[in-house]
Amino acid sequence: MGEYAFPAQVAEELLAEWNSSASSPCSSLPDKATLLQLLETCYHASLRTTELRTTQCVLAYVSAEKFDSMSLLRFEQPALLTASELVRLAPVTELHRTLIGCHRISGHLKVWGLCASTSAAQEIRGRISSTFSRRDELPADCLTISIEAPGALTVVRGGRELARLRDGKIIAANEHPFRRAEEPLGRFFLKIVDCILEATSTPAPAETLKLGPNGLLEVCFLTIAGILERIRVERHGGSIVLALSSLQGELAYRTYRVLEHTALSGQILAHCQSWESFRTVADLQMTDPSELDKFRAEAEIRLTSERLVRGVDRLSLLAAIDGAVLLDGSLRLEAFGVRFPLLLTPGTSIVDARTGLSYPCDEWGLRHQSIFSVCNHSDDSMGFVVSQDGSVKAVKSVDGCLTFWDGILD
Repeated sequence: MGEYAFPAQVAEELLAEWNSSASSPCSSLPDKATLLQLLETCYHASLRTTELRTTQCVLAYVSAEKFDSMSLLRFEQPALLTASELVRLAPVTELHRTLIGCHRISGHLKVWGLCASTSAAQEIRGRISSTFSRRDELPADCLTISIEAPGALTVVRGGRELARLRDGKIIAANEHPFRRAEEPLGRFFLKIVDCILEATSTPAPAETLKLGPNGLLEVCFLTIAGILERIRVERHGGSIVLALSSLQGELAYRTYRVLEHTALSGQILAHCQSWESFRTVADLQMTDPSELDKFRAEAEIRLTSERLVRGVDRLSLLAAIDGAVLLDGSLRLEAFGVRFPLLLTPGTSIVDARTGLSYPCDEWGLRHQSIFSVCNHSDDSMGFVVSQDGSVKAVKSVDGCLTFWDGILD
């Protein structure tokens, strides 16, 4: 492979990776010619702009018959799939809230219409890197290609990320460290889930409510990642600190304290419970079909989705103030514009979790160093730093060793 990768190399990588895995025959990828045409069309669309807007959208290769007609906006005359057509439709799709559907019709790839998404988790996954993409709400055989930036594509098939194209390089799918319960970041988010359940006096939940698709663990880290992505999009930079135990005054100077804590825990729990109810209704339908119950369950998902997304947007805006946004273990807002004094001793180092390499903390600017400092002095805290250049780091002390995870949204 050359120095830079293009759609042809991505297609080869996808087919090789898919064929080498334990994929069932009934869930095969499209043929190579179709896959290449989809990738090339999306790639060229990503390089185009309209009225100074970059092209951002999600193309779904799936038959319209796979969807509930209630969520469709179907065209009377399907349009030929071209880069120009994607550029034209992208502004009306609301990235990851609406999919552009296409399939082979009369021997040609054509756009048959638009399909709406119903979940906050789906929307937040779409806002952030598709590292988080699961797309549980889509048909199992649906292939999606996300156009996220010029030359940046992500391919997901049946809820499984296959590959990403970034800066001319193919990035193979891997499990995000937030999701690995045995890793420091995963263990930290499990503690947040327990804090939310305790704060809301929720009885011991079913396993699916806590750990399943659209469960508490999943939606908690998607919520934080959604806040970070919104900060990144605004390009003003910012930082978030989650503290399981209260930080003493000498560790955190709170410029704007919040009198009545604004909590995301209620919206997160309500959203997860609405999905649990939907699954229950779906199971009952196997023996006692009820369209009215299904519509009510879907309406509740949409309502809790909107509330959660509004909460994510509201908290992300607070990061525009100099200083960090401080949340407690139940994801309640304690303060914003928070300053953490630099209490790093000379020679303090920080370790890259992915490479194991150690770096002196003073290689970074004051925003980074303040987060390094608070995490170094509080084992119960985790910090996130969004640079103005768009890079995002997670920071935590692990067994007395200050550690960072770079590019957590890439």
